[in-house]
Amino acid sequence: MLQTRPDLGAPEPYTFPKPRRLAVGGGTVVAIDVPGQTFAAVRLVHQAGGASEPPENMGVAALANEALEDGVHGNSSLAPALERHGAEWVSRVTWDSFVTGVDAPVTRLRDATALLAEAVRAPALRDEDVLRRRDQILERFWLDASVPSTLATRAIGGQLFTGRYATPLGGAPERLKGVTPQDVRDFHTSSIAAVAGTLVIVGDLAGVDLEELGATVFGGARAAQAPASTPPGPAPGDLPRVLILDRPDSVQSALLMAQRAPARTQVDLPRADGVSDVLGGMFTSRLNMELRERLGYTYGVGCRFDLRRDSGVFLISTQVDTETTAHSLTASLAEIDRLQREGVTDGELSAVRESNTVGLPVTYSTPRSLAGALVEMVVHDLPEDHIDRLRAGFERLTAADLAEAAGEYLRPREMVTVIAGDAKRLEGPLSEAGAGPVTVRDPETLWS
Repeated sequence: MLQTRPDLGAPEPYTFPKPRRLAVGGGTVVAIDVPGQTFAAVRLVHQAGGASEPPENMGVAALANEALEDGVHGNSSLAPALERHGAEWVSRVTWDSFVTGVDAPVTRLRDATALLAEAVRAPALRDEDVLRRRDQILERFWLDASVPSTLATRAIGGQLFTGRYATPLGGAPERLKGVTPQDVRDFHTSSIAAVAGTLVIVGDLAGVDLEELGATVFGGARAAQAPASTPPGPAPGDLPRVLILDRPDSVQSALLMAQRAPARTQVDLPRADGVSDVLGGMFTSRLNMELRERLGYTYGVGCRFDLRRDSGVFLISTQVDTETTAHSLTASLAEIDRLQREGVTDGELSAVRESNTVGLPVTYSTPRSLAGALVEMVVHDLPEDHIDRLRAGFERLTAADLAEAAGEYLRPREMVTVIAGDAKRLEGPLSEAGAGPVTVRDPETLWS
């Protein structure tokens, strides 16, 4: 027998846990105690991301990050060592950060953190291991680029920026081929091993000696210097414009529209993310309702801000049939224009508020998610109550705020459109679409 669904109650207020911060040697430990969470997340944050790489060594940070997994004995020795403690290696590189870490049971946290310290401070970085990792990255580059959406995403940097951002984060194949094992060792010595960084620890920390863990990881490494921040120059060429990455006989197109955005510290995130949600960040967004629900062109469309220390990007992405590509582009531009002219509805405002506040207890319910939030605060030098400020910002949003943000953050006349698809069938319709001059490129020549 069906029962009546209970009425929803008012959402409980959420406050992000206050972290404990302590200086240890040349580094800083930032920790959140979560009673009952017996599996801890540990992250070591360095500010040596892809944006700080020299032009002659593009991709060295990503290669070094992967090579650390070979451990102090080489030949992928770290994973089995961690497995003996029920722990797992975690690592990634962004434009602004070099992150390593472990997830481990609290009862084995001391041993797992000691292995993290060894892997970061004194890895083997043997020639054969680094070259194997480099070959794997090179092979994976073109394997991943066989996916049209990945190819289009990688190409957008060269259409918006000059300098390091014009090349993908992991380095372009021709550049990465020239990165040697010695280059990796030099980068590791100067930017990782010699710099203490910030250690993030989240879990049930009763009885955990945070100072001891910090001393183990930091050793005698020096304190980190404040990273430089210089906005990159724009790519040459008039805006707006369209680039087709030719994939002959492709029946679908990956459509990516992008523009430059301000740096992370220059953006009012509730307003920016709010207008992004209205446009394409939710299932009920304008673009999804138009391209998916009304026109039936796509399974889904999305948009987001990719905000970095010195700049940012706003992106709209979808995949559509070849024959509907040009109309998908013009329909998307029309939705931006309508949003800027008409503003948002009360329903859209309510959806933005709820989607960014009601789910916070679930969003930050695990040590991994809490550690991820702390890493972002470290990388971008955000206050400890950053999440609470965000929540309050979304709660204060008004329709006028979002209408103003649409005019401030959405600039269709400065957009570059990158399309991975069949140029023979796309070039004519896209030339007539009025989104700027159309150029066709062979994807394999983009980074040569």
